[in-house]
Amino acid sequence: MLRNVNPKTKKPVMVMLHGSGSSGAIFSIQAHLLAKELSKTFDLVFLDAPIPSEPGPGVLPLFADMPDYYRWLAPANIQLSGTQRLVELFDAARHIQSRLDAQNVSPDQITAMLGFSQGALIALAMLGFRLIGQSIWANLSFCVTIGVGTTGNTFQMEGVQHMVGMLSAILGQADGKFPGYTVNAMGLQDLWYKDGKRIAEMCVPERTRVIDYHDGHVVPRHPVEVKKLMKAIQQIDEASRSSLNTMQHSMVESMPSLLAGGDISEGLAVLAANGILIQQ
Repeated sequence: MLRNVNPKTKKPVMVMLHGSGSSGAIFSIQAHLLAKELSKTFDLVFLDAPIPSEPGPGVLPLFADMPDYYRWLAPANIQLSGTQRLVELFDAARHIQSRLDAQNVSPDQITAMLGFSQGALIALAMLGFRLIGQSIWANLSFCVTIGVGTTGNTFQMEGVQHMVGMLSAILGQADGKFPGYTVNAMGLQDLWYKDGKRIAEMCVPERTRVIDYHDGHVVPRHPVEVKKLMKAIQQIDEASRSSLNTMQHSMVESMPSLLAGGDISEGLAVLAANGILIQQ
């Protein structure tokens, strides 16, 4: 749905991932000023998340006449193990590709993902999967997070930190940082601003841009702020394209393809054999 596409163009595709309790249609309105600028470079594809949800922060009353609402991850009050959270992320990856398939978007067209709030966590996870060879989006080179966070949930934030550490270890990195190219933008008046800052600090500094803007838990909507964010996106886009953006490690080669239905227990066994244990 909501694919802004001209069949004659050959623009790279940026997948747009909405926040919790929203939809692709709503997000296209929330992000319309930014989307207008992005569409000069990218073919934007707005998707619905897979899980039905109650309306999220800032959705009502403005979008009361635009049901249905969706989320990417189970609510925080549903206790999931680390393994179950990992399965949930792979389910999200399969859902995204199924929706792209339905719009005849081939995997090799995908070069970037932009997510807002909970969708930003998904964008990071999808790039992470790409970096460790667990993705069919071979050209996915960077992601943009806006208002990323866990709405103050300490347990979930610790889970994010652990997942980032696992990713770094799988790639043989010693710094424990997210190694992909990212742009992280957050509003100074956002209730979960500290969440966003903490996640931005988990990223390799030389491969990220961090943008503060004068607003709350919303997509930048003032021309000056949009321009500032676009400059950062253009810088990271260029940097990611000029780099091979691939990190080979023997552990990656020995992992089964979980996205294609491989046994997750086999994958966890490979990690455990290398001293990497998933948080339970």
